[in-house]
Amino acid sequence: MSKQPADRRSLLKPQFSDLSDTPSMPSTPSPDLRGTFARADTMSGDFTDPSPRYTSPIPKINAFEPMDSQVRGLGISDRRQSIQRVPVGSRNSDTICPLDAATPSTNARSSPNVGQFGSPGTSAPGSANPLLSPAWPARDGFNSGGSRDPSLDEQDITKGKNVVVDNVDIGYGNTRDQSRSGPPSMNNDNNDTTRLFAPTPGCAARDDIFSKRRSWLSISILFLSVYSTIFSGIYLVLAIVQPRYGRAIHSGGKLTPESASILFALFAKTIELSFVTVFVTFLGQVLSRRSLVKSSRGVTIAEMTMRTWVVQPGFMITHWQALQHVGFTILGGITLTAAFMAMFYTTASDALVSPHLKFGKWEDKEMVGLVRASYANPSYINQNCKTPISTIVDPENAGLTCLSVEYAGQAYHNSITFLDTWASINVGGEGVSSDMSGRPPAPAMLHDNTTVVGSWVATNTSNLTASFEEHKRIINNVTLSMPHAGIFDAARAPKNGILQPEELAGVGEYAIEASVVSPSLNVLCVNLNKTELSPLIYTEFPTAITTNTSGIPGQKQAYDGYAKDIQFIPGKEYLNSTVVDDIFEWGPTYGRQPPVFPMFPIQYNSLTNITVANSDSIYMLIKAPDASTPDYTLCQMRSYVSPNCSTFYNVSGMSGGRLESRCEPDNMMAYNRSVENAPLGARNLDWRNVGSLWLTALSLNTGISNANSSTSRLLAQLIPTVPAWGDVKLSPLTPSISETLAVMAGSTLLLSSADATYLHYWNYTAMTLNPGIYEKFNATITSQQYTSGVTQKWQGMFYIVLALIFVTNVFCLVYFCARNGLVTDFTELQNLFALAVNSPPSARLHGSCGGGPQGDQLNVEFHTMIDDPSGHFYMKEGIDVRNGKAYEMRRRNSPANLRHLKSMTSYSKLSTPRGSWL
Repeated sequence: MSKQPADRRSLLKPQFSDLSDTPSMPSTPSPDLRGTFARADTMSGDFTDPSPRYTSPIPKINAFEPMDSQVRGLGISDRRQSIQRVPVGSRNSDTICPLDAATPSTNARSSPNVGQFGSPGTSAPGSANPLLSPAWPARDGFNSGGSRDPSLDEQDITKGKNVVVDNVDIGYGNTRDQSRSGPPSMNNDNNDTTRLFAPTPGCAARDDIFSKRRSWLSISILFLSVYSTIFSGIYLVLAIVQPRYGRAIHSGGKLTPESASILFALFAKTIELSFVTVFVTFLGQVLSRRSLVKSSRGVTIAEMTMRTWVVQPGFMITHWQALQHVGFTILGGITLTAAFMAMFYTTASDALVSPHLKFGKWEDKEMVGLVRASYANPSYINQNCKTPISTIVDPENAGLTCLSVEYAGQAYHNSITFLDTWASINVGGEGVSSDMSGRPPAPAMLHDNTTVVGSWVATNTSNLTASFEEHKRIINNVTLSMPHAGIFDAARAPKNGILQPEELAGVGEYAIEASVVSPSLNVLCVNLNKTELSPLIYTEFPTAITTNTSGIPGQKQAYDGYAKDIQFIPGKEYLNSTVVDDIFEWGPTYGRQPPVFPMFPIQYNSLTNITVANSDSIYMLIKAPDASTPDYTLCQMRSYVSPNCSTFYNVSGMSGGRLESRCEPDNMMAYNRSVENAPLGARNLDWRNVGSLWLTALSLNTGISNANSSTSRLLAQLIPTVPAWGDVKLSPLTPSISETLAVMAGSTLLLSSADATYLHYWNYTAMTLNPGIYEKFNATITSQQYTSGVTQKWQGMFYIVLALIFVTNVFCLVYFCARNGLVTDFTELQNLFALAVNSPPSARLHGSCGGGPQGDQLNVEFHTMIDDPSGHFYMKEGIDVRNGKAYEMRRRNSPANLRHLKSMTSYSKLSTPRGSWL
């Protein structure tokens, strides 16, 4: 064989050519060999560096010896190297072992194991390191004959000058560009400097590329996969089932709402982080295993960047070219989906899983309430009035005085609220309906924090027009049903287990509709002329004792003891009959006595009667302004419990409580729906005592002295009269006297029903129970609790995120369980870097060393290969889709380096062709 330096182009052959040990020496360069890499032919003879020996002053430049203990990546060593120069044609007997750290390293040019191209892709004849590429041709320091230009002196190469290195481009078959432009410089200096690239012979891998299932890496990944799968499944189930946590999460408890929110967010974050770790590992395993399979399509640079999509989603925006190349592949689509799902997982968890205050569905529930007294028990009401004046200070009237103040205060408060509503209607001018069902409801207040709303019931008897046509007189008949005040306390009873707003960070809310009786009040006011009313006026009796101390001419006043003179006519059991007995239900037919008043009141004044024997009613006689009507108005008030209504109670930490009665005919929660055939409650005799005190507290009996009470004056102005023209009907701009009296007396209904029975009858012997008995009643309830699930409909789209995360976790877990272990993830930065710097350069990535790969370079495919004798792993460029030619290194089986058998065995198994849709 000729001692002349071999032409580097003769070492490359297309894959389809017949390779032999006889070197081929073409005289002209082949343009098809640009940008490719191939195994060099086996050549005989010895090749030594003809340059003389010199010692480099650089401590960091040496041949690539990865197994050297002093080597730093890219073939840079800590120790100074000396380059042996020998005469041309001489044989160098010193063989370099890259695994021997004690042997001084030489430049690739001086090693017999380094071919002319200086790359681990080929080797010199007889070399035990077949990965070595031919040495790079000498430039700028040696002439074509191999001798050193004597005009060049040795200089410090740390300055980047006069360093004798090879031009990498020449190794890819293009010598014309090199000869024209010269070698690139190692720095920005334009002096005669070149880039040093002299790879070291392949070194054996210290560890196997395969990690068994018992390894820490496999165990930790499997643990994270199981954790992510289980908890993402739990979060998905919580979002679907939407459990209500009840007292498990409430203010003042072991787990407060704030702590629960942090805890759920923490678990969501751990699920997200573990999912990202598991999926990136799965992606790395798929790509790494594909790169090891020889018959696969390999791995492209764009595919290697897919892990960054998941870890750093903004990468898809800044490097959209990679997304363009692999985003529409199956694996790319899966990765893209996983990236977006991981990006929005904590948001989805916060929207669907983290506890939020949310109303549940209406639920039927049997509730209980504490009963301590019968309805309208005056003794119980008296004892429970809150006052600092004890019975010790005022044994007889302490409670009565307290109640009088409370009655008066509540009555005036309710009437002011009611009249304010009517004032707005009056100012508007349009008015409201004359039908009672369309008129403003009766307001009230309970415990100063709950708004109460009553309902007008029995509206068929409230038609003023129909009554006038039938009886030829004004009959103002209204019935008011108020909610049962006992529901307020029942809702807070511990036995019912309802979370209160203060237990839900002060912003909770719940609503109850209870099937209980409703306290009701009927107010009946009838206009009578003086003659019709005379049988009920004491001063008109033949035996009446009258006086006149008022100073009003012609007015008759009864003396102070007039009540004792009211006697039955001999042989009769009832007092005088009137023309309105059937309207008021007086006389023997109804078994009720009529009232008797001491005198006729003057205009704007009123009188009361609360002393009718065995009566269930209280009465008031009032005179309207003389200018409006000469008639007098007699009002009767009596109470009972109604089975036709239900009580609705809503309480909110933001807006307070609201208690109202619901008496619609189709109300399915009405008491008579729970207790079939429940009768209308009898008129309650006890309420007369309550109402009597209420009448006294409001000073509605001041007409006895012509005191002109403001309350009486107001009521007198609200009496309906016969209009000069048109039908008789309720005024659309003002309330009637009956409506106003009912509103003012509404507070007595609330006090009478507090702690009272929820049934339409009293089922106990004693009228007062101490400490009380719990009664059951039917109810429906909806309440806010801390709940998982959507709070708004649009949040339902996040179910996709939770579902895909769980499905992907299951898929990854099955994948890891199906595999017996893990291979080295060559997409990880540290592994990829170590593999790349120990691999031959790629011609198809020409020009990408500065700004990175662009365009079709992202589609360059690579395989992870192993050199059988040495056990060295490296990356090999795949098929050149531009030229349609493939160059492949020829395997050389060797019995040497048997200590790498384990790694080679793993590689042999992993490189077996397998079908994969990923």
